[in-house]
Amino acid sequence: MNFLKRLFKKQEPPRKVLVIEGGGMRGIFLAGVLQAFTDRAYFPFKLIIGTSAGALVGCAYAARQIHIARDALFGKLSTGRFIQVSNILKSERHVIDLDWMIDAVVAGPEPLNVAALKKSSPVIITATNCPHDRAPETVYLNSQKDDIFQSLKATAALPFLYKGFVKYKDYLMLDGGITDPIPFYKALKAGYKDKDILVLTTRPQGYRKKQDSFLIRALYGHYYKEPELRYLVESMDNLYKKYNGILDDLENFHKDIEVIYPPADFSVEKLTTDTKKLLEGFQQGVQAGNAYMQRVKNS
Repeated sequence: MNFLKRLFKKQEPPRKVLVIEGGGMRGIFLAGVLQAFTDRAYFPFKLIIGTSAGALVGCAYAARQIHIARDALFGKLSTGRFIQVSNILKSERHVIDLDWMIDAVVAGPEPLNVAALKKSSPVIITATNCPHDRAPETVYLNSQKDDIFQSLKATAALPFLYKGFVKYKDYLMLDGGITDPIPFYKALKAGYKDKDILVLTTRPQGYRKKQDSFLIRALYGHYYKEPELRYLVESMDNLYKKYNGILDDLENFHKDIEVIYPPADFSVEKLTTDTKKLLEGFQQGVQAGNAYMQRVKNS
């Protein structure tokens, strides 16, 4: 009987949807978790939903190329070529150069295998459409149907740090985290139950986002000063409330959703380039991924 029970569980994995938060260079933790999964050939997911760096890591995992995201976060994305903080006050220069990221990493010498990605479980990539006559809205792009390069650029286009918008179809898009930072609601709307969902976050358990400082709000308020962009500025002003509300909901009302959090001493931030911190964050992700698989094995 116990053998049949274990066999049944193997045929029906406990988690079928992988939801992945973004967070810039904090994505190194995600890469560590999914490296651990990859090392054990663990891929039970029928659907992946990712935001920003979570979408990049999720696509690499789905294409069985997690090393692309891992090596990019350790190497090319931690250099001054990608992150140029000195451009923060230059209205036409990117602080994060996503165009270069796509050319050098996603479509680089060892490109993301788009053919393999399209044959794998679909990856839903969040982005924020910013129409000029109403509030921003989430767009859910699909790895099997949409241009993967434009999708990955759009989901990671952090407001103000990426100057302008990513234009695709009829959309003017920015970072998916503006409207759907931890997109587990999308999985629920697709018909999956709490017990079907595994969430990877890039902040330790108990974290809550604070309102941006007056200086930060002044900077993006000045950059997006056109009257038609007031809806975008309002959404950004209230992002901390949305984010904290999502965490409150996840922790208090969806307790059957399993969440893998970074440990309390996780020290990587959105624009971290310190290789020692990145290596430690990656190793913490590997440890968390291995611990999760051990729990699955023992359940």
